[in-house]
Amino acid sequence: MPHAANIKRHRKNAKLTQAELAGRAGLPRATLANMEREGSNPGVHSVMAVAKALGITVDELVTPAPEHRYYKVTPDEMQEYRAENGRFLAKLVSPIASKGVQVHHVTMLAGCRSVGRPHPLGAQEFFLTLSGRAILQIEEEVVEVEAGSLVQFPGHRKHVYSNRDAIQVATAVSVVVFLP
Repeated sequence: MPHAANIKRHRKNAKLTQAELAGRAGLPRATLANMEREGSNPGVHSVMAVAKALGITVDELVTPAPEHRYYKVTPDEMQEYRAENGRFLAKLVSPIASKGVQVHHVTMLAGCRSVGRPHPLGAQEFFLTLSGRAILQIEEEVVEVEAGSLVQFPGHRKHVYSNRDAIQVATAVSVVVFLP
């Protein structure tokens, strides 16, 4: 658990000495000093007391700092959306907990045509074709997106994804960024 570094970081941000924070938490200074050492194993009551004294949640003490967090999504955790009798597949590859962004891996079999779901007003969609050639119809405008090309468009507009090729599969990545 990264509690040691988090306690120290939050204590310094609050401009408190170990003695001052220990006093506010009702703990001996030596206990707090030990809690700030890597590998320490403080009791739940001590962690709760320090969190309360700092005015933060226990989760903030035991969760890695934002700059050290990462999320790995395994294939079995990816949600799938299928349309066109399975000829259109969009896998949500971003973590479900991601705020403000969705990343989908899109596979369109030959002859596929799938109506996209409009996103909330202000959302932007970035569509990057990885292989083959995709066709995007954004309202009345048709845009051919060959492999390696990207199209950005307001995600709230009506759109349709197509692969007009009779043989080749088209793959793409769709990234939707939402307004905060």
